[in-house]
Amino acid sequence: MRPLLLIVEGHGDEKAAPILVRKILEQHGHYDVILRPTQRRGEYPAVAKSFDNFFLAAIKERAPILWIMDFDAKGHDCPSLEAASLAGRAARLYPAWPIAFAFLVKEFETLFLHDEAATRSVFTDIPKQVVFPEQPERIRGAKEWLSEKRPKGMAYKESVHQQKIAAHLDIDLLRQKSGDFAHLERALLKLIDAEIPA
Repeated sequence: MRPLLLIVEGHGDEKAAPILVRKILEQHGHYDVILRPTQRRGEYPAVAKSFDNFFLAAIKERAPILWIMDFDAKGHDCPSLEAASLAGRAARLYPAWPIAFAFLVKEFETLFLHDEAATRSVFTDIPKQVVFPEQPERIRGAKEWLSEKRPKGMAYKESVHQQKIAAHLDIDLLRQKSGDFAHLERALLKLIDAEIPA
């Protein structure tokens, strides 16, 4: 069995990210990956500030690390540069440790706006005439968008709905429509074959 550690941003991600990762692994026929208990470390600015401590705590799990975060922090414009910076810090602390960063622009729920069918399967109360955005990454506040499209008093709740919609996501569709998702998938598949250094 191959171990993998997920590190995520928020409470909803703790349950939703493992569901999404398992869906990807199953589609590729990987049933021998054991997910370590997911760690929650907050938004990118907090992660960047305390990264060294977070990383040194994470490697105690003796598993490759897939770090999934939203990328909506003000003052940060390039996910690939930020990911490279964090990877460089990790390499200085523990060279060759397998770690990858998957930034979702602008947030995890952006994936839900890409997959209208999955979202409507859970939110059957979104009116049929509502048109989902063609470019969800341009929307700041996918959570708010979902809440606004539902009837009054029926807001999107991350801790309740995120894992439910994640369970319905169409992996093939997301791969085609979301560059962020495609990157996450590639990183995941590469990590599960990575060796842990002695």
